[in-house]
Amino acid sequence: MRRPVEDMRDVRAPPELLARWALETPALAQEATWSALCFLVEVEHSAVTQLPVPTVLRKEKAALDPDGFLRVPRAALEQFRLRSARAMGWMEQLLFFRERFPTPARRNPPEALYSLARLFAGDVGPQDAAVDVLVGESVLPEIEDLLHRTVTYPALQLLLQRMRETDPQRSAEARRLAADVLGELTGSSVWGVRKRLVSSATRAVLGARPLLEPEALIARLAGKVEETEGKDEASSSGG
Repeated sequence: MRRPVEDMRDVRAPPELLARWALETPALAQEATWSALCFLVEVEHSAVTQLPVPTVLRKEKAALDPDGFLRVPRAALEQFRLRSARAMGWMEQLLFFRERFPTPARRNPPEALYSLARLFAGDVGPQDAAVDVLVGESVLPEIEDLLHRTVTYPALQLLLQRMRETDPQRSAEARRLAADVLGELTGSSVWGVRKRLVSSATRAVLGARPLLEPEALIARLAGKVEETEGKDEASSSGG
C-alpha cells in the first residue's frame, strides 16, 4: 500500500486546473501564492532539524525483541524522515511554480515573512530545541489551515491535503519526543524551560501575526501592505 509521505515530491495539480487558476487569479493573488510557497519552504526547511534527533537516538532505551535481539526505537528517525519529506514536497512546489509562473515568482516576498522560520532555525541546545518543537507544533498548523482556506493555488491545496493524512500522528509523535528530551523538570530546569517557552511563544505569535489576519493576508503575502504604508507615510511627511 502506498505510504502518503513517499510521493509528496510528486504531487501535481491537473493542467486544466492550473490553466484555469492562471486565467482567473489576479496578479496580486498570484504574487501572494509565490510568497506563501516561499514561507512554507523556509519553515519546513528549518523544522527538519528542529527536533534534536541525535540526542534522542543516543538516549532512547533499547529493549530485547521476541527473538532476543537488542532493538532501539526508531521514532525519532521516522520523525526526521517525515519532516524531510514535507520540506522536499514544498521545495518541489516552489520550483514548479517558478517554471510555470515566472512573472509572479520574480517578486521578492516581504522580509517579515521569514521571521517565523528564522525563529525555529537557531543553533540552540537540545532542551531549547525541544521547547521550540512544542511551540511550532501549536502555531504552524494554524497558519497552514489559514493558507488552505485563503490561497486557491491547486497544487498548494493538494499538498496540504496530502500532508493532513499523516500530520496528526506525526505531530503527536513530535510532541512526545520533545517531552522525552525535556524529561522530568525540577529546580533550575523548570525555570529554563519556562523562560524559553515564553520567549519562543511570544516571538512565534509576533512572527505569525502578518499571516493570521485573514482580511489582509493576500495583501501582506504580496507585500502590498508595506508598500501602501510606506507611500502613506511619505505623503504625510510631504504634506
